[in-house]
Amino acid sequence: MPSAFAWMGGTFVAIFVAIVLTTAIRRLLPMLEAALGLSMFAMGCALHLSGFFAGAGPWPVFLIVAVSHAVAGLAIRQRERIRGI
Repeated sequence: MPSAFAWMGGTFVAIFVAIVLTTAIRRLLPMLEAALGLSMFAMGCALHLSGFFAGAGPWPVFLIVAVSHAVAGLAIRQRERIRGI
């Protein structure tokens, strides 16, 4: 049970980091897709190089990066749609 809470907490932190990183990169690159791609690359490299998922192979890193950036992209797009940008 504690490992499930750790995964949930890690996912929420990854979503927050993805939103912040994508928003920061988007100030340099105006296209959302380009900012999301660069953010995914940076976050994936950072997680891989940190060795946090060293024994599990590449799939946990892929899943956490893909899910967090999917939620971040939806949140940013929804915010823009509401604001009318």
